[in-house]
Amino acid sequence: MSDIVSRKIELRRAARARRDAVPADIRAEAVRAISIRIAADSGFDGVGVVGAYLPIGSELDPRPAMSALADRGLRLAVPAIVDGDLEFRELRGDAPLLDQGLGTVAPGPGAARLAPDVLLVPLLAFDRRCARIGYGKGFYDRAIARLLVAKPHLLTIGLAFDAQEVDEVPAEPHDRFLDRILTESGVRVPSAAASRS
Repeated sequence: MSDIVSRKIELRRAARARRDAVPADIRAEAVRAISIRIAADSGFDGVGVVGAYLPIGSELDPRPAMSALADRGLRLAVPAIVDGDLEFRELRGDAPLLDQGLGTVAPGPGAARLAPDVLLVPLLAFDRRCARIGYGKGFYDRAIARLLVAKPHLLTIGLAFDAQEVDEVPAEPHDRFLDRILTESGVRVPSAAASRS
């Protein structure tokens, strides 16, 4: 096992524990602050589709922000796992959600497949470069790479708690950096010295 892989394994363990330990009041404040920030963000004007996620475990809950975006007339899509990759399917209030495994649910195969213009991304940890670490399956790295082919101006936004920030996320060539991270205290953008992939 390479050094970077072992560092990622340890970071995932520690990051999940930190995220799990975020107190309920901080969790609620983060959801509220991020929802307000997204609802007021003019960067979503003219956007057709926002991809988001339905939270599992201690992930920051994006659903209030998603509701605010839907109120602005944007279409919402959430990931479904199809043949080991993510496919974004339209989320409609009247459509049933099906178990996807790994604790996730998604609209069924009859839902419209959409290519998001903006993607709200869950994570375990992030750093000042807006590098992220997820659960280790590479779902979002592959999805972002694929979406960028169809949508070169895709905007990727990680949603996290301040407690999830670390000094450095070990990055491999396939790892995707995000355009920004939203937390309860504000917006993080990549530092000027950061290299982007």
